[in-house]
Amino acid sequence: MVTIANGEWIADLGNLTCRNINTQMVVEFEKCGRTFRGKMRDMPIELMSQWAALENGDRLIINAITEAEEVFLRALAESRIEKKQG
Repeated sequence: MVTIANGEWIADLGNLTCRNINTQMVVEFEKCGRTFRGKMRDMPIELMSQWAALENGDRLIINAITEAEEVFLRALAESRIEKKQG
């Protein structure tokens, strides 16, 4: 299991997930062609309720998934580079 921390997010390459340490949201990744696509796997009910009450709540979820994808893909690339160098 390879885990890489980047700010609020921790990428777990072995489990294909990324967890936000502040919100406790978990984004899961699935292979999609030559890349990975993230989808929300877990989100605390309190946070979901807060965001659902906001006009831009859906956008906040999309932004969180996008952040997780960026961190996960960067961690994956770094891990591959390290394997080639090692």
